[in-house]
Amino acid sequence: MKGSITYQAFVDRKDERSGRTVRQLTSAAGNHHHLYFTSSSFTQRNDHVLFLSDSGGGSPNVFKLSLKDGQTVQLTDNRKGIMKSYVYYDGTPYEGLAKASPSYHPGTDSLLYIQDQEVRLIHLPTMEDRVVHRLPEGVMTGFTHISGDGEYACVPYISADAFDVGEGNPFTLIRDKVQAGRTESHVLVIHLPTGRSEIKFRHAGWITHVQFHPDDSEQILFNHEGGMVAQRIWLYKDGVVSKIRDQSAGGDRLWICHEMWDSDGSGVIYHGTRGVPNDPSMRHASVNGSIQSFVGYAGRRQGEEIEMSFPDGMKDYGHFTLGSDRTMLLTDGIIDAESLHCCRADWESGRLEWDYICRHGSSFSVQDVHPHPIFSHDDRLVLFTSDTHNERSKGNLYLVDLGEEQSEAGNV
Repeated sequence: MKGSITYQAFVDRKDERSGRTVRQLTSAAGNHHHLYFTSSSFTQRNDHVLFLSDSGGGSPNVFKLSLKDGQTVQLTDNRKGIMKSYVYYDGTPYEGLAKASPSYHPGTDSLLYIQDQEVRLIHLPTMEDRVVHRLPEGVMTGFTHISGDGEYACVPYISADAFDVGEGNPFTLIRDKVQAGRTESHVLVIHLPTGRSEIKFRHAGWITHVQFHPDDSEQILFNHEGGMVAQRIWLYKDGVVSKIRDQSAGGDRLWICHEMWDSDGSGVIYHGTRGVPNDPSMRHASVNGSIQSFVGYAGRRQGEEIEMSFPDGMKDYGHFTLGSDRTMLLTDGIIDAESLHCCRADWESGRLEWDYICRHGSSFSVQDVHPHPIFSHDDRLVLFTSDTHNERSKGNLYLVDLGEEQSEAGNV
């Protein structure tokens, strides 16, 4: 139940290559993973992490875990399973926890989430939980976001008809249906103190990721979902929608994904491939050809676009997340499919270096066990998820301290 306290027993292991201690944070039976990487899972002092778990009785809930002693507090009271939404296509329509929805704001110590079509906000110090908005009937949601000042929440949604695609891969079937019908997504913005809300804009395409500019809640970075889309990254600013990293000249052999603001909002980090997409969910759409993985930066002030490619052979699927500045990135793939690496990107010179952190060993079999490594606010700790010590497709949380010795590096 909400407010209940349990304890997780930590398990420490030494990584054979780096010598770093990899601490397994979760030990209870079930599936455990941190929040999606567009939201921090670390509290402001880096002493607790937030995560999702079904260990409380089969239905997923959000928990807060102390990195000091493993004390774990249940924050939500979901007993209705998983609500159908982006990534969780097998869920129950309009009931349960929308697992993609939790978004945390460390500055206000508040958690946003969607339960039974209600957008709810919890103030963690008091455990006050209130409804800030009720979604309209017949819509499906994606990831959410809280503005840098903690004042606003952003929720994308699309008609549930878009998810009615029958048998097959819903990821591509929904995309194709949305594209064929020019279906619009709605981007909802809620003023959290008052509950006032507005549809900020509508846009033809399947929008699942939304991110406020770090310092300007009037700017919203968003995506078109579905893998090989004509244009992945978009920006809403001053009532105008524009492209970030225009893909018009790339054709069907340029794949771009996983965009996120750098810390001061001066640019956008993304990654992708030229040639065959390396996302396993798109393999059926692949054509014969080579894969060249790259990471890119689209600067908003000067309008520059810089992309640095990895050597041939570094083509495994993965993600990139940012530290406190645009030069420091984490990846859970690309370099190899089994390990975490910390990359240093000198965007001006085009030099990219990386250091091995540790093995994650995750299967990547479902969304919940994508490692999605993230930095703590001081860039010292790395949090990730893996099923390497659990049943396949069921995750545990892991923590690594980057202050420990590193042993291997590479560069291009």
